Amino acid sequence: MTRGQRLSAAIALAAAILLAGRAAAIVYSDQEWFANLGALSVWGAHVSNVLWLYGCALVVGIAFTWINVSAVRKSVAALIVPKRLGNVEFGEEVPSTRLRALTAAMSLGITAVSLVALPSWTTLALWRSNVSFAETDPYFTLDLSHFVTWLPLETEAYQWCLALFAMTAIVVVALYALTPSLSWDSRGIHVTPYARRHITVLGAILLLFAAWGFRLDAFRELIQGSGPDGLLTRIDHVWLIPSDLALSLVTLGAAVVLLVAGWMGQTVTAFASVTVIIIGTIAAQVVGPWISARTAASPANAAMERPYSETRSDFDARAFPHEPIPPSMRYLADSTLLANAGQMQIRGALVDVVFPGARGAAVVPDVPRMITAPRLGDGFARLMHAWSEQNPRLMSGAIPSNAAFIRERDIKSRVAALAPVFALSGSIGAIPTSRGVLWVVDLYTVSQTYPLSAPHSMYGTRLTYRHHAATAYVSGGTAATIIVPDSALDPVARAWFNAHPGSYIMPGVPRDMITPPPVPPVVPTGSSVEDQLFRENVGRIYERMRATLDSGDLRAFGSAFDSLGVIIRGRR
Repeated sequence: MTRGQRLSAAIALAAAILLAGRAAAIVYSDQEWFANLGALSVWGAHVSNVLWLYGCALVVGIAFTWINVSAVRKSVAALIVPKRLGNVEFGEEVPSTRLRALTAAMSLGITAVSLVALPSWTTLALWRSNVSFAETDPYFTLDLSHFVTWLPLETEAYQWCLALFAMTAIVVVALYALTPSLSWDSRGIHVTPYARRHITVLGAILLLFAAWGFRLDAFRELIQGSGPDGLLTRIDHVWLIPSDLALSLVTLGAAVVLLVAGWMGQTVTAFASVTVIIIGTIAAQVVGPWISARTAASPANAAMERPYSETRSDFDARAFPHEPIPPSMRYLADSTLLANAGQMQIRGALVDVVFPGARGAAVVPDVPRMITAPRLGDGFARLMHAWSEQNPRLMSGAIPSNAAFIRERDIKSRVAALAPVFALSGSIGAIPTSRGVLWVVDLYTVSQTYPLSAPHSMYGTRLTYRHHAATAYVSGGTAATIIVPDSALDPVARAWFNAHPGSYIMPGVPRDMITPPPVPPVVPTGSSVEDQLFRENVGRIYERMRATLDSGDLRAFGSAFDSLGVIIRGRR
């Protein structure tokens, strides 16, 4: 090993140690953070599911790419690279050990890039929570949890596998093109038997992905049908779904035919199998629906479509039930408070250490230990906290060891970490207390794959299911964070909270979190009690108007608007 190689190896080793140390520090700080909030089960779910995902992806990805790249390497008798010594040029064979190292590096590189398309850990965690709706869809007779929890995981796994396969196939073909195994000239393309068999195997795998895709398409018809606003129609039920399932089985057979024919050099048979799939796809996805749509306007067809509309109404009522105004809207924080959060203090109350928009970690002296956060500590604990934040100033002896080390100070980020599978309300409520502002955020169970319901545009995406699940309360002055589940939970929320218990889940808000501030609000000088009552009434009706707009209840909004007009006219 040359001096330059030894230096490169030392730098690589040092970088690996630093990266490993930072990763360990982040894991340590996260564990301490969740432990202080009583949510170790959530932290454990995060770590275990991430390890499952990345562990399986690395094993499967490296094995698949290694097998394929190694197969290309075996087709080359020797790799000769030009060398020059003085004025003499000669060829030198690359050692097999270096070729194996190059193969391993390519396999690891392709797999690492494919991890971008890996499923989210929350998708896996939700499926592993054993959600059960105890209700089935009327067409596949599968429990609705299949669509809400399993189908998103299977779809994301399909996309990752397809991305891994596509990158590997491109690299394999490119490597063959660099060797005599795959060449082309004026007479056409020339492929050696070895390369032809390898490419045939890849073609058969591609057909297996097509079969998998047809299977997923059959389930997606119940989520996004061909009717108005994604309505499942009779065409979808009697034609597209059976066609997708049939194409899936036929494509499996075509993959076997392609593999056998391509392996034996029967090119015509191999191309015929692929052609059958292409024609079948066009017939099933284009021609059939076009013919059926030509007869859709008949009165008889309208009568046959009525049961599908009734089914949608039934499932829509389950997916989007009528719910009361959520707490975050009842105590809605105005834009001035949100814009100045962290810079305002309630008279006689604690200073907020967590608030909307807060950034970075904070170290706060806390002798009475009122703040819910890990202590900065000494020695190893302090080193881990400083390393996780990449802030060497935290190692200073001037900072006491009992200081509170507060991370995730933004309200929504804090709540999202404790309830990672739920959607957060767009609004944030605020309640003045003796411990600072008590921030209120609502949690919703949402799904984009709940079947047969009408889609709604919410949170910037298309949803087919939304239920209020819980309300999170965050004390601005103590950073205490709790989640209060609804009394009647939907199946997803019930399964999640049962699978991830902890003291962060409470049946109600503790009294010490909602104690009013010791100094009551002061009526501005020169204003009467009547003026104060007028402002309170206007504010209350304004909040009601915003809540009705958020829920889409225009009739209730009109009623609130009329009430506001009556109050204003009476004021005049």
